[in-house]
Amino acid sequence: MKKIVLGIDFGSSAVRVLTMEQESGKVLNSVEQIYSEGDNGVLTSDNVHLARQSATDYVKSMEIALQKSKEKNKQIGIDMSSVTGIGVDATGSTPLPVKSDLTPLSEISEFKDNLNAYSWMWKDHTSHEEAIFITNKITELRPEYLSTIGGAYSSEWFWAKILHCRNIDKKAFDAADSWVELSDFIPGVLAGVKNITKLKRNVCAAGHKGLYNAKWGGFPDLEFIDALNPDLVKVAKSLPKEAFSIEHTSGELSKEWADKVGIKAGIPIAMGILDAHSGAIGSGIKDGSLVKIIGTSTCDLVLGDIKNKDTSIEGVAGVATESVLPEYFGIEAGQSAVGDILNWFINNVLNKTKTHAELTKLAEYLKPGESGLLGLDWNNGNRNILTDPLLSGLILGQSLLTKDFEIYRALIESTAFGARRIIEHMESQGVVINEVVNCGGISQKNPLFMQIYADVINKPMKIAAIDETVALGAALMGAHVAYKGEGKDVSYNDLQDKSCEILEKVYNPNTNAVEVYENLYQIYLKLHDSFGVKGTKIEMYSVMKDLIEIKNNVSIIA
Repeated sequence: MKKIVLGIDFGSSAVRVLTMEQESGKVLNSVEQIYSEGDNGVLTSDNVHLARQSATDYVKSMEIALQKSKEKNKQIGIDMSSVTGIGVDATGSTPLPVKSDLTPLSEISEFKDNLNAYSWMWKDHTSHEEAIFITNKITELRPEYLSTIGGAYSSEWFWAKILHCRNIDKKAFDAADSWVELSDFIPGVLAGVKNITKLKRNVCAAGHKGLYNAKWGGFPDLEFIDALNPDLVKVAKSLPKEAFSIEHTSGELSKEWADKVGIKAGIPIAMGILDAHSGAIGSGIKDGSLVKIIGTSTCDLVLGDIKNKDTSIEGVAGVATESVLPEYFGIEAGQSAVGDILNWFINNVLNKTKTHAELTKLAEYLKPGESGLLGLDWNNGNRNILTDPLLSGLILGQSLLTKDFEIYRALIESTAFGARRIIEHMESQGVVINEVVNCGGISQKNPLFMQIYADVINKPMKIAAIDETVALGAALMGAHVAYKGEGKDVSYNDLQDKSCEILEKVYNPNTNAVEVYENLYQIYLKLHDSFGVKGTKIEMYSVMKDLIEIKNNVSIIA
């Protein structure tokens, strides 16, 4: 029977399991299990910045997904006993408080109704004040940290969330023995880890979200953590001295989990990784590529030369050693909301009376600039380059004739302008971007979206051939550790060459559209800096009139 590997992908609303042949790299199938608790797995409250999830839900959903995978593979004559390796990715920074035996705090009866005991989802921004505090402390005490975090610590990240829990709910904070990233928790569960000191941490989450860097000995020193808050020292002491890349294994599959779905106990489990970084691997990322993972939010990933000792890049979400592929720096940036903005408009504004497909079809008839609208893509704050969760969305240029599909298109355009701002900011600091490869459901399903991105960014938009690139990346990690277990050294580049393909369809910039969007982008920059950069003084008097002029010119040409 052919050997197979599994890629287990924990997204924002569901867990997916992808099956791949180890030798050929051929994807056989994938299954999905939507989280059962909350709104698509997200436990929310009246606080718009709060987003929590249940660790119990994660584990139950994974078991169901694995059973679905077992049945699907059985239909094509494959038994789960042929699984030789497992890779795992997850959202992040999504830390959860745990007891010393890795039991989630939310499973303790005393805390089952306390949202602070649950997983703090990546898009939870309740710790924005703590993020500012940490940034100021870094600037004061450890300025060398700034070069690896783009100049500011984010409310989406590990230490800010833990400090916020300490500040608002000391009882829950004190009850936890440690905090664990979801991308480390799941491999630990599969391996049957029952002692927090035995849990291995992945360098991807640690480096991008937890201030980990080998240059200063790993995680931040106790003196710095004590300066943040002495109570955080116990968390710092629970962290290991070393974090590991996907060149390594996180452990071996436990008998308990092996028996659940008929997989052989003892097969290797790769080190965990953040979902976006796994998507970059599954998209075939290489030197000079920018991989854009487009979903509820977006993440942009670029590889950097590990021989380059200067890793200082301002305005990104971090630079970490081997956080994507071995022998490279991983450079990460992104937007806090993209698909979420379009979903907000349909669900909250239109009350689900229109679908994405209906609005897209109508928006396709509009020419660039024809709506007279311009938006800021900050409905969930700005991740990069401003790193400010307290910014909000904006739609400018509305009239009594404005239609819903015109707003819908303007929202897409706003995210494209935000994407261009990030790319230009990285390129201005020497980051080489020769091509843009897109992945995620939107890139596969919405040609209008991708053409707008090509026209706004003025670069060809390539699309990864498989829509499950994140789960594919995890499967490639599973294959890598499976080969290592067999005593074979197969590089990630070789694995990617077998499995990662680009669609023939490439969205190339349209010259006329590029010209109009260039004018709109210059207005976007005025709004971006006026609302987002403190102390900016830009004359705004002409903005509305310029939008009207662009609209009128487009109408005359049409």
